[in-house]
Amino acid sequence: DLLMQVEGKPKCCFFKFSSKIQHNKVVKAQLWIYLRPVKTPTTVFVQILRLIKPMKDGTRYTGIRSLKLDMNPGAGIWQSIDVKTVLQNWLKQPESNLGIEIKALNENGHDLAVTFPRPGEDGL
Repeated sequence: DLLMQVEGKPKCCFFKFSSKIQHNKVVKAQLWIYLRPVKTPTTVFVQILRLIKPMKDGTRYTGIRSLKLDMNPGAGIWQSIDVKTVLQNWLKQPESNLGIEIKALNENGHDLAVTFPRPGEDGL
């Protein structure tokens, strides 16, 4: 979907599950995201949004989780998010899986989540 792209790159993460997995019981599901390092102490607001078919009011997503994290200068960090309920719903209704959008904005609005490596940045 071109609406879910920025500069030709995906703005969302899409997960496809095989039919074998769809019949399993989900006991635990964690999504791990990597946040880029910061140079000064920073508060980061992490949002995980589930993409949905556009509603009449134009809404294209619904919130899954929101976190407020305090990051210190140094190496980037890994943050885990519980996505068990989302995964259970996707497995029950695979057609509802349009992907998720991951945002991790600092106070200046810069996104620290690595979902697509920048030039010179290693992939995860």
